[in-house]
Amino acid sequence: MTRDQMFACALEQPGAEDSTLHGGRCVRVRGHWIVNESREQDALVLALDLESLAFLMETEPGTYFQTPHYQGWPAVLVRYEAADDDRLREQIEKAWARRATKAQRKARGLA
Repeated sequence: MTRDQMFACALEQPGAEDSTLHGGRCVRVRGHWIVNESREQDALVLALDLESLAFLMETEPGTYFQTPHYQGWPAVLVRYEAADDDRLREQIEKAWARRATKAQRKARGLA
């Protein structure tokens, strides 16, 4: 998946909006970012719960990682070109679900 494809996937989620954060591009749902630019040239930041990001970093450390800036925060860096496209789409949907309304999650069968 390319950088643009990752943003496009995030923008396909219900209620997602193209936005900015600290001068970089991000995608927001209900005012909260779910995908964000990174200072790492080949990575974007994905907002996930701490349990999910710990699992991803353990199982795919070449794809999902954190820099000291993000340690302790519910955000993981993703080397999008190294990521399995289907798994990355699932993670983007998880990031969306964390910020979606109960009705939006229910409409997708994620109650």
